[in-house]
Amino acid sequence: MWRRVLLAALVTLLLFAGVAVAHSPGSAPAQGSDSAPPAPAVVAPRDGAGVDEIVADVRRATARYLDIAKAREDGFIQASGMEPRHGYHFIRPDVQALSAATGVDLARPPMLIYVERDGAWQLAGVEYAAPAPPAVSPFPGARWGWHEASCHYRDFRELPAARTSECPTRHPESDAPFVMWHPAFAVAHVWAWYPNPAGPFAAENAYLAVYGGTPSATGHRHPRNPAELYYSEITHRVAGAVLITLAALVLLERRRPSWRYRPSAVLWIVFGCYLFVTSDPESWPAGPRPFLEIFSDGLVLQHKTLALIPITFGVVQLLGLRTVLVPVLAVLGGISLFFHFHDGTFHLDRIYLQHAAMGATAAGLGVALLVSRLKRRGEHVLTWAWPGFLTLLGLVLLFYVER
Repeated sequence: MWRRVLLAALVTLLLFAGVAVAHSPGSAPAQGSDSAPPAPAVVAPRDGAGVDEIVADVRRATARYLDIAKAREDGFIQASGMEPRHGYHFIRPDVQALSAATGVDLARPPMLIYVERDGAWQLAGVEYAAPAPPAVSPFPGARWGWHEASCHYRDFRELPAARTSECPTRHPESDAPFVMWHPAFAVAHVWAWYPNPAGPFAAENAYLAVYGGTPSATGHRHPRNPAELYYSEITHRVAGAVLITLAALVLLERRRPSWRYRPSAVLWIVFGCYLFVTSDPESWPAGPRPFLEIFSDGLVLQHKTLALIPITFGVVQLLGLRTVLVPVLAVLGGISLFFHFHDGTFHLDRIYLQHAAMGATAAGLGVALLVSRLKRRGEHVLTWAWPGFLTLLGLVLLFYVER
């Protein structure tokens, strides 16, 4: 009876985490800051206002900035070159006040987006910011992104830095002078002055593609500092070594029925706990960010949820249960890796392809395990599939890179 109760508790926990992932706002994790500030008390632009009403309110609030000279008069500083599908970004130096902000003020936008052709500047959109992604967005359906704490330079380059004192007076590569620093903040776009096929609150605007542009060294995909890249690669490679060790244990346990399931089960649980703590060192339980912030950061929540899967594997093996839970979780975990985006949006790059390879391997493992459970002679499939797929997944992780 107690086995069924424990198994039911695990299933409930995983289902709860899965629902939370599905409903969590897409955002990128804070990088370069000591800790993310608490979510602000959200003040909607107007209670019950629809999309058209909000856009109209934003237009009324920012009509002054149709003249770029007015924006410059009010202290907006150009912070980027022309970024494809984004435009030129102008930012207010007092965006630092966001660290103490309590809501979104339509009349006081921290960032403006312009496009330019033949010397004529056109206001395209507005970016509103908050110290953290709001629990309830004032912009219906908006996907809040994340901008790390950064030093800005005259040539529009950026460097991640937790505070102003960490900003070099000149950029180490270009020697451009330092202009300003801002803290980490969440950001949402409102394309109030230029149509967008994806909607007025989309992160990018395909209609701006005709203006061209060159992705800056940072752009909207801000570089991670070398220490963070190294840490991520090390944790992935440790995970790969553990999976290869688990594959060897599985083969050994099949030759020693007297202690079958025990060593690998314990290692699965320890491995899951290791992933839960180390996957996001700035988050709970190891980092300064509180427990509830796990549910406001889609990437962190996905990491924590995936860490529960090996823990479940180990518990199921310790209990000696023959259940489809393990293969189903392997398939679901593999599929989720196809939606694992480090910056909140899809980009076909090396990092995504590596996660896709992990996802395909994990899903293949789950299918093989499911076949072994359903077929009469499934044990023969299990004999090679379980350690084989574990080894393959371990090798992908062992050679994982983020540079």
